[in-house]
Amino acid sequence: MFATEGTALLLEIIIGVFTILSGIAFSIKWLVKHYFAEIKAEFKPNSGSSMKDAITRLESDVSHLKDHMLKEEVEQNNMQKKLDHMYEILLDFVAKNSK
Repeated sequence: MFATEGTALLLEIIIGVFTILSGIAFSIKWLVKHYFAEIKAEFKPNSGSSMKDAITRLESDVSHLKDHMLKEEVEQNNMQKKLDHMYEILLDFVAKNSK
């Protein structure tokens, strides 16, 4: 009879621990699910205030800046070529007049 009471008590303890652990597990699952739902919402465009919209604006701004920088670099190269050509003309002029 003692073995049956001990087994029943052990079984009750195991069921109680399992119930508590499953309650904790489901609570954690619920928290994670809702936390990720909030994060997921940030990655959907919503006309301006989501992280996705902010990233899109930043990408657009960076693209415009890159285009502007490339245009400026081309203009700078053209100016450098013009200056080099003017320098060559000046050297030719000085060489002809120094003789």
